Amino acid sequence: MNRKTFFGLFFILVSFNFYAQSKLLTGNKHLIMLNIPKNWIQVENEQIPFLIKPDEKNVSDNTYMYVYGLDYQSPPDMDLWIEGNNSGLKNDIPKIKISELNLKFENLKSGDFLTGRYKPVSYIYPDSKEEVLLVIESKTTIITAVLSAKDSTEFNKYLTSFKELVNSLKINAANVTYK
Repeated sequence: MNRKTFFGLFFILVSFNFYAQSKLLTGNKHLIMLNIPKNWIQVENEQIPFLIKPDEKNVSDNTYMYVYGLDYQSPPDMDLWIEGNNSGLKNDIPKIKISELNLKFENLKSGDFLTGRYKPVSYIYPDSKEEVLLVIESKTTIITAVLSAKDSTEFNKYLTSFKELVNSLKINAANVTYK
């Protein structure tokens, strides 16, 4: 890529990230562009770089969404990743209910970087907390998008916002180095 093209692309991506509802998440091997749904705000969190919560009163601390990318040296396998995650949860929380959720996303098709494979997994905890973990497979990265809610009422209320967030995802390959 020549210098002018690189700087042009970089300027567009940085400009995109300055808008209040648009964000750019980077990893060593991925770029994720997304829009924060209406009435949601980004909050600081030490463990998760991109965490958002509803901008409303009386919302539980257990209600939030996040997007995260995990880079790998070799092509990751979404099914093995989910199996490992589910096994760990079942060992820690034997009464957790795990199932697949029927959600479809047109923007997660196979391309230069994405494999076209994704799976939404539903978790219902013994304390009624409910989550959906969307696992997206790419050639170098597992991307996760999560909606967590204190109970099924809040989960159902915010599921539309989760779909809005996922439908806004634009995921690309990158070769990012940090100095």
